[in-house]
Amino acid sequence: MSFRVPARWALAPLALAALVLGGLPTLAAPRAHPIHVAARDVSVALDRERVVALPISASHVALHWRGQPDAVLTGAFSSDGLSFAAPTVIERDEVGEQLRNGETYGAVIYAAGARFVRVASDRPIGRLTVLILDSAGTAGSSVGFGGATVAAAVSQPQVITRAAWGADESLRLNPDSTEKWIPAFYPVQKLIVHHTAGANADPDPAATIRSIYYYHAITQGWGDIGYNFLIDEAGRIYEGRHSRTYAPGESPTGEDLSGNGVTAAHVAGYNSGTVGIALLGTLTSVDTTAAARNALERMLAWKSERHGIDPHGSSLFTNPVNGTQRTFANIAGHRDLAATECPGGTFYGTLPALRNAVAAMIAAPPPSPTPSLTPTPSSTPTPSLIPTPSPTLAPIPTPTLTPTPTLSPSATPQPTSPGAPQNLSATPHKSRGIILTWSAPASNGGSPITGYRIYR
Repeated sequence: MSFRVPARWALAPLALAALVLGGLPTLAAPRAHPIHVAARDVSVALDRERVVALPISASHVALHWRGQPDAVLTGAFSSDGLSFAAPTVIERDEVGEQLRNGETYGAVIYAAGARFVRVASDRPIGRLTVLILDSAGTAGSSVGFGGATVAAAVSQPQVITRAAWGADESLRLNPDSTEKWIPAFYPVQKLIVHHTAGANADPDPAATIRSIYYYHAITQGWGDIGYNFLIDEAGRIYEGRHSRTYAPGESPTGEDLSGNGVTAAHVAGYNSGTVGIALLGTLTSVDTTAAARNALERMLAWKSERHGIDPHGSSLFTNPVNGTQRTFANIAGHRDLAATECPGGTFYGTLPALRNAVAAMIAAPPPSPTPSLTPTPSSTPTPSLIPTPSPTLAPIPTPTLTPTPTLSPSATPQPTSPGAPQNLSATPHKSRGIILTWSAPASNGGSPITGYRIYR
Protein backbone atom coordinates (compact mmCIF):
# COMPACT_ATOMS: atom_id res chain seq x y z
CA MET A 1 0.00 0.00 0.00
CA SER A 2 1.43 3.39 -0.91
CA PHE A 3 0.45 7.04 -0.70
CA ARG A 4 1.77 10.20 -2.31
CA VAL A 5 3.01 12.79 0.17
CA PRO A 6 4.12 16.26 -0.97
CA ALA A 7 7.85 16.83 -0.68
CA ARG A 8 7.35 20.15 1.10
CA TRP A 9 6.46 18.14 4.24
CA ALA A 10 9.79 16.32 4.23
CA LEU A 11 11.44 18.84 6.53
CA ALA A 12 8.67 18.91 9.15
CA PRO A 13 7.35 16.25 11.56
CA LEU A 14 4.02 14.67 10.63
CA ALA A 15 1.47 13.66 13.23
CA LEU A 16 -0.54 11.18 11.16
CA ALA A 17 -3.29 8.63 11.40
CA ALA A 18 -5.46 10.12 8.65
CA LEU A 19 -4.03 12.68 6.26
CA VAL A 20 -6.25 15.13 4.40
CA LEU A 21 -5.03 17.02 1.33
CA GLY A 22 -6.61 19.44 -1.10
CA GLY A 23 -10.25 20.36 -1.60
CA LEU A 24 -10.17 23.02 1.14
CA PRO A 25 -11.63 26.48 0.51
CA THR A 26 -9.52 29.59 0.33
CA LEU A 27 -9.51 30.96 3.85
CA ALA A 28 -9.44 34.52 5.10
CA ALA A 29 -6.72 35.51 7.54
CA PRO A 30 -7.68 35.44 11.24
CA ARG A 31 -8.59 38.71 12.85
CA ALA A 32 -5.74 40.62 14.45
CA HIS A 33 -7.85 42.05 17.27
CA PRO A 34 -11.01 41.14 19.20
CA ILE A 35 -14.15 43.05 18.37
CA HIS A 36 -15.63 45.01 21.26
CA VAL A 37 -19.37 44.50 21.77
CA ALA A 38 -21.14 47.70 22.83
CA ALA A 39 -24.03 46.92 25.20
CA ARG A 40 -26.76 48.91 26.95
CA ASP A 41 -29.74 47.88 29.10
CA VAL A 42 -33.13 49.57 29.18
CA SER A 43 -35.71 48.35 31.75
CA VAL A 44 -39.39 49.22 31.46
CA ALA A 45 -42.79 48.12 32.76
CA LEU A 46 -44.84 46.49 30.01
CA ASP A 47 -48.61 46.50 30.05
CA ARG A 48 -49.44 45.00 26.65
CA GLU A 49 -47.42 46.93 24.10
CA ARG A 50 -44.70 49.53 24.24
CA VAL A 51 -42.20 51.21 21.91
CA VAL A 52 -38.74 51.38 23.47
CA ALA A 53 -36.14 53.82 22.13
CA LEU A 54 -32.69 52.25 21.94
CA PRO A 55 -29.73 54.34 23.16
CA ILE A 56 -27.38 52.90 20.50
CA SER A 57 -27.84 51.43 17.05
CA ALA A 58 -28.58 47.74 17.64
CA SER A 59 -27.13 44.91 15.58
CA HIS A 60 -28.88 42.51 17.98
CA VAL A 61 -31.38 42.67 20.83
CA ALA A 62 -32.29 40.26 23.63
CA LEU A 63 -35.30 40.58 25.96
CA HIS A 64 -35.45 39.13 29.46
CA TRP A 65 -38.00 39.68 32.18
CA ARG A 66 -38.88 38.95 35.80
CA GLY A 67 -41.89 36.70 36.43
CA GLN A 68 -44.50 35.58 33.92
CA PRO A 69 -42.31 32.78 32.47
CA ASP A 70 -45.12 31.65 30.14
CA ALA A 71 -45.67 35.06 28.57
CA VAL A 72 -45.64 35.22 24.77
CA LEU A 73 -43.72 38.23 23.50
CA THR A 74 -43.03 39.66 20.06
CA GLY A 75 -40.57 42.30 18.95
CA ALA A 76 -40.65 44.55 15.87
CA PHE A 77 -37.80 46.87 14.88
CA SER A 78 -37.66 50.33 13.36
CA SER A 79 -34.99 52.81 12.41
CA ASP A 80 -37.21 55.87 12.86
CA GLY A 81 -39.91 54.84 15.38
CA LEU A 82 -42.63 55.25 12.76
CA SER A 83 -42.36 52.32 10.37
CA PHE A 84 -41.79 48.91 11.97
CA ALA A 85 -40.83 45.59 10.41
CA ALA A 86 -43.02 42.51 10.89
CA PRO A 87 -43.02 41.31 14.51
CA THR A 88 -40.86 38.37 15.54
CA VAL A 89 -41.88 35.89 18.25
CA ILE A 90 -39.32 35.92 21.07
CA GLU A 91 -38.11 32.34 21.46
CA ARG A 92 -36.40 31.24 24.67
CA ASP A 93 -32.63 31.19 25.10
CA GLU A 94 -31.88 27.59 26.06
CA VAL A 95 -28.75 28.45 28.03
CA GLY A 96 -30.47 31.11 30.13
CA GLU A 97 -33.30 28.72 30.98
CA GLN A 98 -30.84 26.70 33.06
CA LEU A 99 -30.29 29.50 35.58
CA ARG A 100 -33.74 29.13 37.15
CA ASN A 101 -33.30 32.47 38.92
CA GLY A 102 -36.79 33.84 38.31
CA GLU A 103 -35.72 35.57 35.11
CA THR A 104 -36.95 34.44 31.69
CA TYR A 105 -34.40 34.90 28.92
CA GLY A 106 -35.42 35.40 25.31
CA ALA A 107 -33.10 34.45 22.46
CA VAL A 108 -30.74 36.92 20.82
CA ILE A 109 -32.41 38.30 17.69
CA TYR A 110 -30.97 40.23 14.74
CA ALA A 111 -31.98 43.91 14.73
CA ALA A 112 -30.26 45.28 11.57
CA GLY A 113 -29.17 48.60 13.14
CA ALA A 114 -32.57 49.45 14.65
CA ARG A 115 -33.06 52.42 17.00
CA PHE A 116 -36.54 51.42 18.23
CA VAL A 117 -38.23 48.17 19.21
CA ARG A 118 -41.96 47.68 19.69
CA VAL A 119 -42.55 44.96 22.28
CA ALA A 120 -45.93 43.28 22.69
CA SER A 121 -46.96 40.72 25.34
CA ASP A 122 -50.05 38.62 25.97
CA ARG A 123 -49.92 39.64 29.66
CA PRO A 124 -48.49 42.50 31.76
CA ILE A 125 -44.85 42.26 32.81
CA GLY A 126 -43.64 44.31 35.75
CA ARG A 127 -40.02 44.57 34.63
CA LEU A 128 -38.86 43.94 31.10
CA THR A 129 -35.20 44.50 30.24
CA VAL A 130 -34.10 45.18 26.69
CA LEU A 131 -30.43 44.32 26.12
CA ILE A 132 -29.15 46.34 23.17
CA LEU A 133 -26.00 45.03 21.48
CA ASP A 134 -23.80 46.41 18.72
CA SER A 135 -21.49 43.53 17.80
CA ALA A 136 -21.13 44.15 14.07
CA GLY A 137 -17.65 45.69 14.27
CA THR A 138 -16.09 46.51 10.90
CA ALA A 139 -15.10 43.08 9.62
CA GLY A 140 -18.53 41.58 9.07
CA SER A 141 -18.47 37.82 8.73
CA SER A 142 -15.00 37.55 7.15
CA VAL A 143 -13.44 34.88 9.33
CA GLY A 144 -10.43 32.61 9.24
CA PHE A 145 -10.09 28.95 10.17
CA GLY A 146 -7.79 27.09 12.49
CA GLY A 147 -5.43 24.59 10.93
CA ALA A 148 -6.87 21.12 10.42
CA THR A 149 -5.90 18.55 13.04
CA VAL A 150 -6.12 14.95 11.86
CA ALA A 151 -5.84 12.21 14.43
CA ALA A 152 -8.58 9.74 13.56
CA ALA A 153 -10.09 7.80 10.66
CA VAL A 154 -12.60 10.66 10.21
CA SER A 155 -10.78 13.95 9.78
CA GLN A 156 -11.63 16.97 11.89
CA PRO A 157 -13.61 19.56 9.96
CA GLN A 158 -12.25 23.08 9.82
CA VAL A 159 -13.15 25.20 12.84
CA ILE A 160 -13.21 29.00 13.04
CA THR A 161 -11.23 29.94 16.13
CA ARG A 162 -12.47 32.31 18.80
CA ALA A 163 -9.82 34.80 17.71
CA ALA A 164 -11.03 34.53 14.12
CA TRP A 165 -14.67 35.30 14.96
CA GLY A 166 -13.57 38.25 17.08
CA ALA A 167 -14.15 36.96 20.62
CA ASP A 168 -13.31 39.55 23.26
CA GLU A 169 -11.54 37.28 25.75
CA SER A 170 -11.73 39.94 28.46
CA LEU A 171 -15.42 39.06 28.86
CA ARG A 172 -14.50 35.70 30.39
CA LEU A 173 -11.71 37.00 32.64
CA ASN A 174 -11.65 38.62 36.06
CA PRO A 175 -9.72 41.88 36.56
CA ASP A 176 -6.68 39.83 37.64
CA SER A 177 -6.87 37.85 34.33
CA THR A 178 -8.05 34.66 36.02
CA GLU A 179 -10.92 32.66 34.49
CA LYS A 180 -14.42 33.52 35.69
CA TRP A 181 -15.48 30.00 34.71
CA ILE A 182 -12.53 27.69 35.20
CA PRO A 183 -12.58 24.95 32.53
CA ALA A 184 -13.31 21.40 33.73
CA PHE A 185 -12.71 18.38 31.51
CA TYR A 186 -14.35 14.92 31.40
CA PRO A 187 -14.50 12.00 28.94
CA VAL A 188 -17.02 12.64 26.15
CA GLN A 189 -20.05 10.32 26.39
CA LYS A 190 -22.79 12.06 24.37
CA LEU A 191 -23.28 14.55 21.55
CA ILE A 192 -26.24 16.96 21.88
CA VAL A 193 -27.67 19.16 19.11
CA HIS A 194 -29.31 22.58 19.62
CA HIS A 195 -30.61 25.56 17.71
CA THR A 196 -29.99 29.10 18.93
CA ALA A 197 -33.61 30.21 18.22
CA GLY A 198 -32.41 33.38 16.50
CA ALA A 199 -32.92 34.74 12.99
CA ASN A 200 -32.72 32.56 9.90
CA ALA A 201 -30.89 33.86 6.82
CA ASP A 202 -28.50 35.64 9.19
CA PRO A 203 -26.41 38.20 7.22
CA ASP A 204 -23.61 38.32 9.83
CA PRO A 205 -23.34 35.07 11.82
CA ALA A 206 -20.02 36.02 13.43
CA ALA A 207 -21.63 39.13 14.91
CA THR A 208 -24.53 37.00 16.13
CA ILE A 209 -22.10 34.67 17.89
CA ARG A 210 -20.38 37.65 19.52
CA SER A 211 -23.78 38.83 20.78
CA ILE A 212 -24.66 35.39 22.14
CA TYR A 213 -21.23 35.26 23.81
CA TYR A 214 -21.86 38.60 25.57
CA TYR A 215 -25.39 37.57 26.56
CA HIS A 216 -24.23 34.29 28.09
CA ALA A 217 -20.99 35.53 29.63
CA ILE A 218 -22.09 38.90 31.04
CA THR A 219 -25.89 39.25 31.16
CA GLN A 220 -26.51 35.69 32.34
CA GLY A 221 -23.25 35.51 34.29
CA TRP A 222 -21.80 32.26 32.95
CA GLY A 223 -18.44 33.78 32.10
CA ASP A 224 -18.40 32.34 28.57
CA ILE A 225 -20.64 31.19 25.72
CA GLY A 226 -22.72 28.13 26.57
CA TYR A 227 -22.14 25.99 23.46
CA ASN A 228 -19.05 23.97 22.61
CA PHE A 229 -19.44 24.65 18.88
CA LEU A 230 -21.80 26.63 16.65
CA ILE A 231 -22.61 26.17 12.95
CA ASP A 232 -23.99 28.83 10.62
CA GLU A 233 -26.21 28.33 7.59
CA ALA A 234 -23.24 28.40 5.21
CA GLY A 235 -21.79 25.37 7.00
CA ARG A 236 -19.03 27.20 8.88
CA ILE A 237 -18.16 25.73 12.26
CA TYR A 238 -17.18 28.08 15.10
CA GLU A 239 -15.27 27.38 18.30
CA GLY A 240 -17.53 28.03 21.28
CA ARG A 241 -16.66 27.52 24.94
CA HIS A 242 -13.00 28.24 25.70
CA SER A 243 -11.03 25.15 26.66
CA ARG A 244 -7.32 25.94 26.46
CA THR A 245 -4.67 27.82 24.51
CA TYR A 246 -3.87 25.90 21.33
CA ALA A 247 -0.50 25.61 19.64
CA PRO A 248 0.02 27.72 16.49
CA GLY A 249 -1.82 26.06 13.62
CA GLU A 250 -3.68 23.65 15.92
CA SER A 251 -7.40 23.44 15.25
CA PRO A 252 -9.73 23.89 18.25
CA THR A 253 -11.02 20.58 19.60
CA GLY A 254 -12.79 21.71 22.76
CA GLU A 255 -10.65 19.17 24.62
CA ASP A 256 -7.62 19.06 26.88
CA LEU A 257 -4.41 17.34 25.83
CA SER A 258 -5.77 14.00 27.04
CA GLY A 259 -8.86 14.24 24.81
CA ASN A 260 -11.37 15.06 27.56
CA GLY A 261 -14.11 17.54 26.62
CA VAL A 262 -14.58 20.89 28.33
CA THR A 263 -17.80 21.42 30.29
CA ALA A 264 -20.08 24.00 28.67
CA ALA A 265 -23.62 25.14 29.59
CA HIS A 266 -26.09 23.77 27.07
CA VAL A 267 -28.24 21.22 28.96
CA ALA A 268 -28.88 21.43 32.70
CA GLY A 269 -27.66 18.24 34.41
CA TYR A 270 -25.83 17.05 31.27
CA ASN A 271 -23.18 19.69 30.64
CA SER A 272 -20.21 17.61 31.80
CA GLY A 273 -19.26 14.68 29.61
CA THR A 274 -21.20 15.95 26.57
CA VAL A 275 -20.55 18.15 23.54
CA GLY A 276 -23.17 20.79 22.73
CA ILE A 277 -23.35 21.83 19.06
CA ALA A 278 -25.75 24.64 18.14
CA LEU A 279 -27.15 25.44 14.69
CA LEU A 280 -27.72 29.17 14.23
CA GLY A 281 -31.35 30.06 13.58
CA THR A 282 -34.81 28.81 14.47
CA LEU A 283 -35.69 25.32 13.23
CA THR A 284 -39.20 25.05 14.62
CA SER A 285 -41.04 25.19 11.27
CA VAL A 286 -38.12 25.04 8.80
CA ASP A 287 -35.20 22.65 8.47
CA THR A 288 -31.57 23.68 8.52
CA THR A 289 -29.68 24.27 5.28
CA ALA A 290 -27.91 21.48 3.42
CA ALA A 291 -24.54 23.14 4.11
CA ALA A 292 -25.20 23.37 7.85
CA ARG A 293 -26.40 19.76 7.98
CA ASN A 294 -23.28 18.54 6.17
CA ALA A 295 -21.04 20.45 8.57
CA LEU A 296 -22.95 19.03 11.55
CA GLU A 297 -22.63 15.50 10.18
CA ARG A 298 -18.88 15.92 9.75
CA MET A 299 -18.44 17.31 13.26
CA LEU A 300 -20.57 14.55 14.79
CA ALA A 301 -18.74 11.87 12.80
CA TRP A 302 -15.36 13.18 13.91
CA LYS A 303 -16.36 13.36 17.58
CA SER A 304 -18.11 9.97 17.46
CA GLU A 305 -15.15 8.18 15.90
CA ARG A 306 -12.67 9.98 18.13
CA HIS A 307 -14.48 8.97 21.33
CA GLY A 308 -15.83 5.56 20.35
CA ILE A 309 -19.47 6.70 20.28
CA ASP A 310 -22.00 4.62 18.28
CA PRO A 311 -24.14 7.13 16.33
CA HIS A 312 -27.08 4.69 16.31
CA GLY A 313 -26.75 3.69 19.95
CA SER A 314 -28.47 4.60 23.18
CA SER A 315 -26.28 4.07 26.21
CA LEU A 316 -26.14 4.87 29.91
CA PHE A 317 -24.89 8.37 30.65
CA THR A 318 -23.26 8.92 34.02
CA ASN A 319 -22.86 12.52 35.15
CA PRO A 320 -19.18 12.68 36.14
CA VAL A 321 -19.87 15.41 38.70
CA ASN A 322 -22.79 14.04 40.71
CA GLY A 323 -23.15 10.45 39.49
CA THR A 324 -26.71 10.86 38.13
CA GLN A 325 -27.45 8.28 35.42
CA ARG A 326 -29.83 8.14 32.47
CA THR A 327 -30.04 6.16 29.24
CA PHE A 328 -30.68 8.14 26.05
CA ALA A 329 -29.52 8.42 22.44
CA ASN A 330 -25.82 8.99 21.91
CA ILE A 331 -26.66 11.71 19.39
CA ALA A 332 -29.56 13.51 21.02
CA GLY A 333 -31.58 16.70 20.71
CA HIS A 334 -31.88 19.10 23.63
CA ARG A 335 -35.58 18.29 24.00
CA ASP A 336 -34.66 14.66 24.79
CA LEU A 337 -33.33 15.92 28.11
CA ALA A 338 -35.45 18.97 28.97
CA ALA A 339 -38.88 20.49 28.44
CA THR A 340 -37.87 22.68 25.51
CA GLU A 341 -38.58 23.22 21.81
CA CYS A 342 -34.83 23.04 21.05
CA PRO A 343 -33.50 22.05 18.52
CA GLY A 344 -36.78 22.89 16.76
CA GLY A 345 -39.57 20.50 15.83
CA THR A 346 -38.80 20.33 12.12
CA PHE A 347 -35.11 19.65 12.56
CA TYR A 348 -35.68 17.26 15.48
CA GLY A 349 -37.72 15.00 13.17
CA THR A 350 -34.63 14.51 11.00
CA LEU A 351 -32.38 13.17 13.79
CA PRO A 352 -32.76 9.50 12.68
CA ALA A 353 -31.53 10.43 9.21
CA LEU A 354 -28.73 12.47 10.78
CA ARG A 355 -27.55 9.47 12.80
CA ASN A 356 -27.62 7.30 9.66
CA ALA A 357 -25.50 9.84 7.78
CA VAL A 358 -22.98 10.07 10.61
CA ALA A 359 -22.67 6.28 10.84
CA ALA A 360 -22.20 6.01 7.07
CA MET A 361 -19.53 8.71 7.16
CA ILE A 362 -17.59 6.80 9.81
CA ALA A 363 -17.90 3.49 7.93
CA ALA A 364 -16.99 4.86 4.50
CA PRO A 365 -13.39 4.73 3.29
CA PRO A 366 -11.71 8.10 2.78
CA PRO A 367 -12.94 9.65 -0.50
CA SER A 368 -10.54 9.61 -3.45
CA PRO A 369 -8.17 11.37 -4.01
CA THR A 370 -7.75 12.11 -0.30
CA PRO A 371 -4.84 9.94 0.88
CA SER A 372 -4.89 8.43 4.35
CA LEU A 373 -2.37 6.70 6.56
CA THR A 374 -3.76 4.13 8.98
CA PRO A 375 -0.77 2.32 10.53
CA THR A 376 -1.29 -0.17 13.34
CA PRO A 377 -0.37 1.44 16.69
CA SER A 378 1.77 -1.49 17.87
CA SER A 379 4.55 -3.45 16.16
CA THR A 380 4.44 -1.14 13.15
CA PRO A 381 7.52 -1.68 10.95
CA THR A 382 9.46 1.42 10.05
CA PRO A 383 8.00 2.90 6.84
CA SER A 384 10.25 3.18 3.84
CA LEU A 385 10.30 6.44 1.92
CA ILE A 386 11.16 6.34 -1.76
CA PRO A 387 11.78 9.77 -3.33
CA THR A 388 9.79 10.18 -6.53
CA PRO A 389 11.17 12.56 -9.19
CA SER A 390 8.65 14.83 -10.87
CA PRO A 391 7.06 13.04 -13.85
CA THR A 392 7.37 16.25 -15.88
CA LEU A 393 11.15 16.29 -15.53
CA ALA A 394 12.05 13.00 -17.25
CA PRO A 395 15.33 12.86 -19.22
CA ILE A 396 15.03 15.00 -22.35
CA PRO A 397 16.34 13.44 -25.62
CA THR A 398 19.19 15.35 -27.16
CA PRO A 399 18.05 17.18 -30.31
CA THR A 400 19.68 16.22 -33.64
CA LEU A 401 22.73 18.34 -34.30
CA THR A 402 23.98 19.30 -37.76
CA PRO A 403 27.40 17.61 -38.02
CA THR A 404 30.45 19.79 -38.52
CA PRO A 405 34.08 18.82 -38.95
CA THR A 406 34.89 19.90 -35.37
CA LEU A 407 31.84 18.65 -33.41
CA SER A 408 30.80 15.17 -32.40
CA PRO A 409 27.21 14.32 -31.33
CA SER A 410 26.43 15.13 -27.68
CA ALA A 411 25.62 12.24 -25.35
CA THR A 412 22.18 12.16 -23.71
CA PRO A 413 22.56 13.18 -20.01
CA GLN A 414 21.69 10.39 -17.60
CA PRO A 415 20.06 11.39 -14.31
CA THR A 416 21.34 9.84 -11.11
CA SER A 417 19.16 8.49 -8.32
CA PRO A 418 18.20 10.98 -5.60
CA GLY A 419 19.79 10.45 -2.22
CA ALA A 420 17.86 8.64 0.49
CA PRO A 421 15.94 10.63 3.14
CA GLN A 422 17.93 11.22 6.28
CA ASN A 423 17.02 10.61 9.95
CA LEU A 424 13.78 8.72 9.29
CA SER A 425 11.94 7.78 12.49
CA ALA A 426 8.51 6.46 13.38
CA THR A 427 7.04 6.99 16.84
CA PRO A 428 3.69 5.55 18.04
CA HIS A 429 1.02 8.20 18.69
CA LYS A 430 -1.63 7.79 21.39
CA SER A 431 -4.49 8.52 18.94
CA ARG A 432 -4.20 5.45 16.70
CA GLY A 433 -1.33 6.64 14.58
CA ILE A 434 2.37 7.29 14.24
CA ILE A 435 4.50 10.38 13.98
CA LEU A 436 6.85 10.30 10.98
CA THR A 437 9.90 12.54 10.92
CA TRP A 438 12.58 12.80 8.22
CA SER A 439 14.91 15.26 6.49
CA ALA A 440 15.39 15.87 2.78
CA PRO A 441 18.44 14.14 1.24
CA ALA A 442 21.61 16.07 0.65
CA SER A 443 21.57 15.12 -3.06
CA ASN A 444 18.51 15.16 -5.31
CA GLY A 445 20.10 13.51 -8.37
CA GLY A 446 19.56 16.53 -10.57
CA SER A 447 15.72 16.57 -10.38
CA PRO A 448 13.52 18.23 -7.75
CA ILE A 449 11.93 15.81 -5.31
CA THR A 450 8.20 16.44 -5.58
CA GLY A 451 6.94 13.79 -3.23
CA TYR A 452 7.52 10.63 -1.24
CA ARG A 453 5.75 7.33 -1.51
CA ILE A 454 5.14 5.79 1.92
CA TYR A 455 4.83 2.02 2.28
CA ARG A 456 3.73 0.02 5.29
